[in-house]
Amino acid sequence: MRYSREIKTGVFAVVSILLFILGYQYMKNSKLFQTSKEFYVIYQNVVGLEAGAPVTINGMRVGKVKNLSLANKAGDAVLVTFLIENDFEFSKSSVIKIYASGIIGGNNLAVLPAVDDPVMARSGDTLRGELESGMIDGLIEKFSPIEKSLLSTLTKVDSVLSDVDQVLDRKSKENLRKSVESLSVAMDQLSQTATGLNVLVDRNQNELDAAFKSILKTSTNLETITDSIAAVNTAQMLKDLSGSISALNIITNSLAQGEGSLGALMQDKGLYDDLRTLTEDAQNLLKDIQESPKRYVHFSLFGQKEEPKDKNKDNKE
Repeated sequence: MRYSREIKTGVFAVVSILLFILGYQYMKNSKLFQTSKEFYVIYQNVVGLEAGAPVTINGMRVGKVKNLSLANKAGDAVLVTFLIENDFEFSKSSVIKIYASGIIGGNNLAVLPAVDDPVMARSGDTLRGELESGMIDGLIEKFSPIEKSLLSTLTKVDSVLSDVDQVLDRKSKENLRKSVESLSVAMDQLSQTATGLNVLVDRNQNELDAAFKSILKTSTNLETITDSIAAVNTAQMLKDLSGSISALNIITNSLAQGEGSLGALMQDKGLYDDLRTLTEDAQNLLKDIQESPKRYVHFSLFGQKEEPKDKNKDNKE
């Protein structure tokens, strides 16, 4: 089975990154590249001290807590490992005290140097540890109100639950259970509907894109039309329209008063009667033509012989 060049390149890149990370961790923990000094101290109780907490000397941070672990299998002591990052030197008989930096800040370590001891502490030494006086009692005092409040809250919650249990009879509980089941079914259906909508949208993505483009184009055209309408001189157009209406009113008044040829025709009643008589005569003529067309039209396909005139009739005439 042959692998493509892209797969080989990807595998090589992943292996290189892993080797870089492992090498960095190794060099970080190696004594050759280690610039900080590591010390140990044992406490019966660390009262909430955590890894990463600062280590201070006279209030100035000079290191941090590396980790915490049990000092023995019995678990009656805690071994704290801390680092001093600066080149500060202190005696081996110095005291490492746990103190509270504040209510929210947590606990820190403080190095209390012993000036009288000429023997300096070296990396890897186990030093003597102490707790700040009244620290555990202070913690208990701080947590006592919280404990009381928590107990009071739990008591109230228990009382509320008891009252609810008394109010809800068997039928109400059954209805509540059915309501919860119905809600669960409704949520499942809603999830299925959402899935169906997602599938529908995926299948008709091109049509939806075309529809949105069409809507966008239509809105652009409407905006262009609106701009064109806004650019029209509305005042001049209304002025022209008002002038046209005034002229039309003048013409209408002139016709009503019989002015001009058209007005005279409209006001002449005799002309109206003549036109009416003419129309009636035309209707009568058309009716007579329809009833006796031979009286007005003579037509023969082969021609018609003239009947001999009666001489006696002529004489009589």
